[in-house]
Amino acid sequence: MTDTDDFSDDRGPGPLGRFVRAFYDARRDAARAGDPGRLEPFIAADVHWREPDVGAHMGYLRGRDAVLDMIRRALATTGGTFDLSVTATVETGSHVAALIAWSAEKDGERIAGRELAVYEVRDGRIAAAWFHPENIADDRVFWGEGQS
Repeated sequence: MTDTDDFSDDRGPGPLGRFVRAFYDARRDAARAGDPGRLEPFIAADVHWREPDVGAHMGYLRGRDAVLDMIRRALATTGGTFDLSVTATVETGSHVAALIAWSAEKDGERIAGRELAVYEVRDGRIAAAWFHPENIADDRVFWGEGQS
């Protein structure tokens, strides 16, 4: 195995890991400013984005405007409390998987969890994204689905 075949994060994040961490830092700053449009430079105009289908603002999203609208709606639903941070990354030449810790509050309820986010990065932008939550049942209850 050569150094380029090593998928471990022992030496710290590589270029795609640093890119995804910068994206999440920018997302936090954009949330504080109430301006998800600040994320445009990170997301390809024709992005394919697959969120778990747990709320009206999630599911399969096509295009940067749809993704930015989803982020706006999530922040509005949670009063700006929806926060995410990268805890670890592993990457290949075109993809990066990130373990994300997140939390949010809504209607006096707090939820926290983890998810695996997988990004395809092309030409310095997110071209595709897939999210795999640790506990989909809690997500559904929090975001308003699965309740009687």
